[in-house]
Amino acid sequence: MEHIEQGLCDLLFETAGELGKFRRDSYKSYFLSLYEEQSEFFKDIEKEYQESDQKTQFIDEIATAFVDRVGSKYDELQKKSAKEQFVLDHNTAMVVFVLPCVQYLRGDSSAPLSDALVEKWNGRFTKYHINSGTFEDINGGFKTKLCYITTAVCDSLGKPDDCYELEMLRTYRDDYLAGQADGKELIDQYYDIAPTIVNRINRQSNASDIYEGIYREYLCPCISKIEQHENEQCKEIYASMMKDLQTKYMGCIS
Repeated sequence: MEHIEQGLCDLLFETAGELGKFRRDSYKSYFLSLYEEQSEFFKDIEKEYQESDQKTQFIDEIATAFVDRVGSKYDELQKKSAKEQFVLDHNTAMVVFVLPCVQYLRGDSSAPLSDALVEKWNGRFTKYHINSGTFEDINGGFKTKLCYITTAVCDSLGKPDDCYELEMLRTYRDDYLAGQADGKELIDQYYDIAPTIVNRINRQSNASDIYEGIYREYLCPCISKIEQHENEQCKEIYASMMKDLQTKYMGCIS
């Protein structure tokens, strides 16, 4: 049992240091290479699960011991900012690397272990909750053209693809933002993480309310600034939106 707990911790701590791999151009190759390295480990979990006479207890003990060990690392940190960053980084690693690896084998143990890890994790780290997703779901988010935040918001509100808001923001992106010193970085970040954020929002029971909130809090103020030719202020709102949504949904609140 201890070797399973240790293996999951090693996987988490390794991937928490490799969050830069969670990008459109590197996620798939990194994940598949990571899983190939770990495949025998997950096969061992499945074997022990099949041999166990108390499968529910087996899964519960793994999840509890794993989260307890991660929690002890968290407790060692003294600064509030360090604790906050620890949770954000490790939430992301759990969601995009560890839990998809757990499920990738598609064994009888995969879903129960993933569910138990999520339950125990959310019980320990209560500010930002995580959900379990598969590699296919997450990787697919990078590929789906329509899975961008503004499009998803407007679609939720019943607006067409050529609506005023979308056209205004596309023009802003191409004619102003792309020409700024940090504009390409902001645009690249958007296209890297926006599909996954939308994927996560779409799993919420109140997705339409979330999109309406994004429209009111970020998109309408952005458009107002563009209309007033206050492009730099729009960029600040745009950057704030990405930071806030990444914090909330790359950490995956439920």
